[in-house]
Amino acid sequence: MTATFKDVARLAGVSTQTVSRVTNGAENVSSKTRERVLAAIEELGYIPNKAAQALKVQNKIIGLITLDMAFHGAAMIANGVRQQAHDAGYTLAISAVDNLEDQDIESAVRELIAQQVESIIINAPVSRELAGELMKKYAKVKLLFIDVPDGTEVNAVCSANGNGAKQGAELLIEHGRTQPVLLTGPHASYASQQRTQIWQNIFAIHQLDIIAQYEGDWSAASGYQTMRQAIVQNRHFDCVLVANDQMALGALRALSEMGIDVPNSVSVIGFDGTEDSAFFSPPLTTIKQDFKLLGQAAVNKLLTAPADQVDITHIDVTLIERESTAPLQQDKEHIQQAKQLLDKALRLLDQ
Repeated sequence: MTATFKDVARLAGVSTQTVSRVTNGAENVSSKTRERVLAAIEELGYIPNKAAQALKVQNKIIGLITLDMAFHGAAMIANGVRQQAHDAGYTLAISAVDNLEDQDIESAVRELIAQQVESIIINAPVSRELAGELMKKYAKVKLLFIDVPDGTEVNAVCSANGNGAKQGAELLIEHGRTQPVLLTGPHASYASQQRTQIWQNIFAIHQLDIIAQYEGDWSAASGYQTMRQAIVQNRHFDCVLVANDQMALGALRALSEMGIDVPNSVSVIGFDGTEDSAFFSPPLTTIKQDFKLLGQAAVNKLLTAPADQVDITHIDVTLIERESTAPLQQDKEHIQQAKQLLDKALRLLDQ
């Protein structure tokens, strides 16, 4: 049977309050009494309940609802939240959600509230309607969102997804790439929706048709499968925009297996700027998000913003060019034909 707080007090011959003071490191306990309590703890194998102590001593807890932390972005954001919460004197309670239905998100909110959290960061896709409902229903708890539609009237911190998507699409157009394929993230993600919409808008402005569009689930496996699908369907394309680096890794493998040269035949751009992307083959051109900064900014805003503040802070992103993209090279025969046509035109003008 597991030893309890009262068992320690009984064996040491002290009150439970004295045991509490010893386990919490209080100084107003004599050395002899402290030794008796510690000896009783060791003899009984008692393990103090740190979560309960945190509730009693400081009651300063930030809650984090997060996607599966097997994904790089979710893990790095959680790390930024953890570090900044610690620096601010808070502990962190985490609830991971596997399903992204409204009831699952709300269930996670209730789970954290039951742990006496003061405020909650939600790093999972939340619709405008659900965000509004959560704000009204749980008005006593400060909520901050990371993946909500632009224009949602909540407190939020997000990456500048639109700006990053624009930089990626425009780089490919500058390189003479005119036949894009899009590998998007899951439709449930508003960050993915925003990137996809900007890609579509940029190519439409330049009167370029998107050859095909496929939806992945953020994993390298889905990038591999959707890229193979595009190739097998005999779609002719010269560039691929991918919603994250993990899917881009899978796409690069599929292109390599099918003997398609990257970047000369097909250029590939990812999104996230993971550290590993510099070691892909070839090294991946990508849009870098500062996930750690995003997590830290979320905590700072949560703790300092007025309770009634409703605005979205955007964290800048950066285009990193590497070897997976290159300007389209026309073959020598076409160049020679163009020169001949130009010479002929000049001769006609001279006549």
